[in-house]
Amino acid sequence: MAYGTDPRDRYSYGEVSDSDRREFLKALGVIAGGSVAGATLNDLRQNVSTETTSGLAEMGTALQDGLTGTLDAALLSEQLAALTESVESLPELEAMGVPDAGAEAYQSLTTPAWEINDHLAEVGFFASAEETLPAFTPDHIETTTRQLVHIDGLPATLSEVGFAEREQTALVVNIVNAREQLSWWMATPDYPPADAVDDGVVYEYVAPLHQRAAEGALLWTDGLDHYLWQREPLVTGEMIDRGLWDVKSMLGGYYLLGSAARDLAAEDIADDHLTTLTTASTALMIISQEFLITDVIRITDDKRAPRSAVSN
Repeated sequence: MAYGTDPRDRYSYGEVSDSDRREFLKALGVIAGGSVAGATLNDLRQNVSTETTSGLAEMGTALQDGLTGTLDAALLSEQLAALTESVESLPELEAMGVPDAGAEAYQSLTTPAWEINDHLAEVGFFASAEETLPAFTPDHIETTTRQLVHIDGLPATLSEVGFAEREQTALVVNIVNAREQLSWWMATPDYPPADAVDDGVVYEYVAPLHQRAAEGALLWTDGLDHYLWQREPLVTGEMIDRGLWDVKSMLGGYYLLGSAARDLAAEDIADDHLTTLTTASTALMIISQEFLITDVIRITDDKRAPRSAVSN
């Protein structure tokens, strides 16, 4: 996360500080004063105005029209229920600390999300999303976040998957405060081809943007069992705590994506909400996996457990 404005000082681990929320509101053109820590999504809604959503609705319609298969509402509902159980088990992972050799505690979290992922890929959801939605430009993030905080059912949906009010606010604030970093994730066709530059891509081997983000989040989570066990002498309690927030955020993002797809299958979602939730959920998975790398994967000397603790 070295590009753009470094968001590390503005990343919320479940608690939103005054400065975090002020930065969020400033990005959306709102001047905030007074104490703002611990604000709920309803508080944000009262501060943030909505703009015309006709463009978002058109995108949502195009996304739906671009599907090549039929979404299975029953499958999605079943796996979403299982995903809530995954999130409910996170306190057990906190108590466990570093997994034992051969453990699959983290990997088991993602099983229902992988089922959802495979289904969405099969019906062309990811391909259609990349074709019809903008990449993560700061403007698109700001527009969709304005809409996001005004979705009536958002707090209830996030509550279903275990996010308390302050945590819900942290998720939304993190999206906007990391918007510059999100813009570095491009749609596959926007990367230069392999035959043009040394670091170009072969398009047929690169998944669509939203699929790359979703599968990246799941793969990073899957790898934590072995990674943490392998580096146990270096791992601190703070790393575990921060990593679990990152994992919870990724699973929460996947829950939002799966819920939007389930509601689409049931014809129970507005077109502009489909665009908004697809964008926001993918943004959460991008942000969280990038911070997981910073919080847990790249263990620098200033973060590692003290050497004296290792020798004991």
